[in-house]
Amino acid sequence: MTNSLASVLLLVAVMPVIGQTQPPESPSYPFASYPADRLHIGKPAEPKLKTPTQREFRTVLRSGAKKGPNFAGHYTVVEWGCGSNCVVYAVVDALNGKIYERDMPPVNDQYPCGLLYKVESTLFVVKKSTTLGGACDAQLYRWNGSHFVPVQSLAP
Repeated sequence: MTNSLASVLLLVAVMPVIGQTQPPESPSYPFASYPADRLHIGKPAEPKLKTPTQREFRTVLRSGAKKGPNFAGHYTVVEWGCGSNCVVYAVVDALNGKIYERDMPPVNDQYPCGLLYKVESTLFVVKKSTTLGGACDAQLYRWNGSHFVPVQSLAP
C-alpha cells in the first residue's frame, strides 16, 4: 500500500461520522422515553418545495424523502454536506410532504460529530465538539410535530 493511500485510509478512519443514526445496540440516549405516535407505512408524499432554499436543494430533498421515514414515525431527516465538517438537514413529513428547515438545532456552530435519531422515537440528538477530533457533547431535542424542543442533556 502506498503512503498516500495509507494516509487517506487513516484519515477516513479517524474522521467523525456525520449523518448516521445511532446503532440500535447503543443504550446511550433515551429514545424509548420519547415514542413516536404512529409509524408511516407506504409510499411517502412528494416534498412540497415552497421556499427558494427548498427549490435550490430540490434534488437532495426529493431523493432523501423518497427513502421514507427514518424519524419520529412519519418524518424523514434528509442530510447533506456543505463542505468540510459541515452538515445541513431538513425534516420532511412523509404524510403530506411538508418540509421543515427553519429554526433547526444548530450543528455547524462547532465541529459536527453526527445527528442521531430513530423512526420509532421523537428524540433527536445533535453531537458536536469544540475542537476537531475532540470529545463530542450531545444536545437532546424532542420533535413536537412542527419544531424541536430542547430536552435536558444526558451524559452518554
